[in-house]
Amino acid sequence: RIVECFERASNYTIPVVQRDRLLSFIVVGGGPTSCEFMSELHDFVTKDVVKWYPELAPHIKLTLVEAGPGILGSFDKALSEYYLEKLREMDIDVKLSTAVSAIEERYVDGE
Repeated sequence: RIVECFERASNYTIPVVQRDRLLSFIVVGGGPTSCEFMSELHDFVTKDVVKWYPELAPHIKLTLVEAGPGILGSFDKALSEYYLEKLREMDIDVKLSTAVSAIEERYVDGE
């Protein structure tokens, strides 16, 4: 499905706003599984998929949404803060204290 989004976004006839939507990926939750998935997704799109679609790199947006005040709550605070810093260094938009209240076809609503 992810590669399909890149294939559709590579169509030069689609509007930029649609291209940006196709290449915006949101992961909900700041636990270990969500954080690992986001890291793997980042590696996949920035190291593998971008080789096939280099012109789409500026349109990729990765977002991690967590309802609580921090990620990896079951881990030591120093490790959680270190990982949060690393996600941000990878240009992953991390939204803390943001609960997802609705998911629509074209947007995610957070509170």
